Parts: sequence; structure tokens; C-alpha cells
Amino acid sequence: MVEPIAVLQGNGIPPVKIFGFSEFLTAVALLVVVYTIADVRYKFRIAVTPSSLYLTTFLVIAVVGFQSLLTDVWLSSGWWVPKYTWLTRPIWDGIFGTLFLGTFLTWMYYAFIRPPVFGGRNALRFARELYQYILRGNDDELKIIAHELSRSAKSLVIHSKQMRPKTSETTTSADQMKKRKPQVEDYAFDILLLIADRKFCRNVVASSPVTAQAFFEEMASAQKYQIPIGQFSRNILSEAVAQKGSFLYTEAAGFSSGLLGHLKPVSQAMYGNYELLESLNRYSLSPLEVNYEERWAWDAHQWRAYCQATLFTFKDYIYRGFGSRTSYALNQAIDHVKCCYRDLHRVDESPNTYETDTYKRFSVAVQFVRDAIDIIDQDPNPPAPLVRVREDTYPKNIYDHLALLIFDMCTSASWVKSPVQTCWSVHYLTLWSTLFHNFQTAPAWKIVRHKVRRLIYDEILRLQEFPNYKGSAILGLCLNVFGMSVGSSKQNFGRDSYALTKAIHSWTKRHYLWLRQQNPDVADSVLIGSVSFEEERCRLVKTYIKGLNREAPKSYLDLDQPASSIQS
Repeated sequence: MVEPIAVLQGNGIPPVKIFGFSEFLTAVALLVVVYTIADVRYKFRIAVTPSSLYLTTFLVIAVVGFQSLLTDVWLSSGWWVPKYTWLTRPIWDGIFGTLFLGTFLTWMYYAFIRPPVFGGRNALRFARELYQYILRGNDDELKIIAHELSRSAKSLVIHSKQMRPKTSETTTSADQMKKRKPQVEDYAFDILLLIADRKFCRNVVASSPVTAQAFFEEMASAQKYQIPIGQFSRNILSEAVAQKGSFLYTEAAGFSSGLLGHLKPVSQAMYGNYELLESLNRYSLSPLEVNYEERWAWDAHQWRAYCQATLFTFKDYIYRGFGSRTSYALNQAIDHVKCCYRDLHRVDESPNTYETDTYKRFSVAVQFVRDAIDIIDQDPNPPAPLVRVREDTYPKNIYDHLALLIFDMCTSASWVKSPVQTCWSVHYLTLWSTLFHNFQTAPAWKIVRHKVRRLIYDEILRLQEFPNYKGSAILGLCLNVFGMSVGSSKQNFGRDSYALTKAIHSWTKRHYLWLRQQNPDVADSVLIGSVSFEEERCRLVKTYIKGLNREAPKSYLDLDQPASSIQS
């Protein structure tokens, strides 16, 4: 036995207090303050470390705290201590001071130097912590967590198990799933479903679009498309269209958006890979699929953003030689564009047509078709068209889908009947002149126009079989656009309208009076805009704008008297 002073002095050296209880309390108080005011980002990083850092820290602090308190009390009371020449007071305090400092440095390492990402060692902890944040739904927290999640995009994509096609049936029963212990791929799969939360997607679009970019880039890099990210991608598009300050708008034009407008990094990553979108459409949901209620609420500016995203996919679809394949994702998106002008009839009798959102949305749809056909023409190896397509032919070619979209536009535009200037603006200035009289003579334009002319004429021919308002409205639109005379030169109406104009005039001349006998109301619905009927002289009249003339110019189409029976 020795005196306590031997340990205190350590071979005659005055005692030095390196880490006592008072220093411990100060350090713990400072640590608590720092953690309290720390950003959500660092709290999340600490919470998802591979080891249970919170429990380890608690145990270390408890051990160091009791040691410091016990050492100060023991030595102050002069209790007995063993005699060890190397175990002096500085060394004793240094051991526990090192433990405390090591704990602090471990926190700094995981918080700043090498933050943890999703992996096999922290899968459960990562999923549980992310679930808590998304469940709380705090916008300030979700903005930070959304950005933080981008660092784990690669790991989540690699580890996630793959989905089966939507048509296949799952053979694993619920009881088997409960008995099996979840693996890392199960947690990754659930996290990809979890981030589809609409509020989380809203914050991704608003503050961290690079997160969505990271997921799609990693999927393309790994060529792993059968993962449950379809709902996430669809909600991202919905929110990107809804938020007019999102990447879809800021990356729309290079002249107004600078470098990002030229590079379009997020838009290109999400919608510039046709194979990715087509695979998502097969296994889960296409990123271009949006709920109809949301589509109906979009204005012209939002529809332009959606069409821009669709054109990204369409360009990759054409340029990479997939144009001969049937694209269900693109066909679905093209079908969605029809909702853009579903209420075009509302501009009928509208005094301010150009100022209505309905008219602007219709213009967006027309421009979308024009851009799509230009993309096909810019490709050195455009897809070959199907020579003969019937109504029951399926799958149809991309040319057929674009032609059907134009025909649907013509049908919707034909319900606009007055006033005269409104009809002319919708029928000719916005629709017909943009798609048929735009001096485009490239092969894709010729193919699509030919198919549209065939669809229009076939619809008019159905009037002989069954008088209907759809065919009569299409006929009225054509007469309003073409007038009542065609002239002797193809250049008067353009090569793309000359043959159709002559065919429609010939049919109208032979069958219009018969149509009035069969169904006068249907025949009256042909009279659109400035087209009228002179019953006394049995002719149709097209009245043009008066301008500087004394009288408004007119053109006439004399009608043949119907025979006793009309052969269809």
C-alpha cells in the first residue's frame, strides 16, 4: 500500500487535471446545444449510420461521466489507490478524454466527411428513418431529406428487387412473405415505393430535382428498369407541370435559361431515354402517365411543358431507330394531348378567341404535332410507314397515330361554327395552314398529310351510309377552308389540298341536296362560318371578308339534283 499522493504526483511531478467532471459537463452541454441546433440533414445522417451511434454515444458518455465524477470524488477524499508508476492522473484522465473525443470525431466523420448511404448494414435503419420523415410531412424537413436521398440513388437502384410485368401473377403467398426475414433488397424496394408520396415528390421538384435526375441516371447506367419507381416518376411529372417554376419550365429554352436551358440535364435524364420509359410503362407506370383530373385542370402553359417532356422521349424514340416499334408509352402520351383541346367548342361565339385559354391550348397541341413531324424528318433514317392501314389494324405506325391526332383536332375544330372570324381563325389560321400550308415538303409531312386526307374523306363518305353530325361537321370545316372553287392550277391551293378539295367538291355537288332530303338538321350543320345555302338556286355560297370591296366577295358551288335513289 502507498499514499494517494504517489498517484497524484506521479514520480514527484505536480498533479495535472486534464479531463475532470467539470470539463465533462461543459463538453456534454456544448454537444447537446450543437445537436439541438443542427440541421435535419446531419441528424438524418447520424441516425442512419451502419452502427447504432446513438446507443454507443450514450454508453460512452455514461461511462466517461461516471468515471470523471468518481475520480474527482475518490482523489479528493484521499481514498486508497494502487501504486502503478505508469498510471498517473494525466494518463487516467487521458484515457477517458480520448473516448469522449473519439465519439465526437465519429459523429463528425459520419456527418461531414463520409455520410452514410443506403446499404446492407443500415437498410432497416435507413428505411425506418426515411419513413418517419415522410410520415411527418414537414416541408422544411422534406426539402433537405429529398436532396440527401440523391446520394443513395445508386445503392437503392442496385439493391432493389425487380418487379414482374403487370400481366403476370405473383406466386409468393402472404404467409410466406411474413415468415421470410426482410433482406436489403426488400427494404430498397419499399423505399422506392415510399418516395412516391405526393408531398415528398412536390418537395423534390421544388428544391431538389437532382434527386429525380440521380435515380433516372442510375437506372439508365445499370440498365435496371424493372423497379417500382413508376409512381414516383409519374408524381414528379405531375408536380413539375403544376409548379411553373420547375425544371420543365426553366430548361425549356436556352435563350432565357442560359446553360441549363441548353443542356436540359434533369429533363434529359428523366424523359430522354425511350427504353427506360417504355420499360416503366410495361412493369409499373409510365412517367408520362398523368391522372385525367389533373390534365383537365392544366392551362396552356402547363400543357406546353407536358408536350415538351413528351418530345424528349419522342426524339430519342426516333433517333435511336425505335420508330418502327409500337411505343405504348408514347401512344398513351399522344392520346393524352387530345385532352388539351377537349373543350374547344367553348370558343364558339366567343368575341375574344385569341385571349381564351382554350384557344391557346389548341395552339399548343397543333405545335406539338408540328414539332413531332419535324423530328421525324430530321432523322437520317426515319421509320417506314404502313402502306395500308384499316380501322382494325393494330398496332399502328407512329405516322398513323399522328394522323389520327390531327384528324381528332379537325373534328374538334369543326364544332366551332361562329362567328365567321372565329371559325376562320380556328379552322384555317391555327390548324390547316400550320399543318398543311407551311411549305414543308419533307417525306414525313407527305406521309402524315396523305393519311389525314384519307381519314377526312372516308369520314365524309360515311354520310352516304348514315347521316351523322360528325361527318357533316368535318365537311363544313373543309368547305369553309377550301371555299367553293378550286381553280385550274394546283398551286392555288397547294399540292397537299388540291386533290382533297376536288374530291370534296365533287361529293358535295352530287350528295348535299340528297342529304337535305334525308336529314335537314344534319345538312344544316354543314353550314359553318361563312358557308350558306341558297335554296332557290340550289347552291352553296362562301362569303369572304369584305375588306376594301364594295361588296363581300363570294364563291359558289352549284348542286346536282338528287336521283330517286343514291347508290352508296
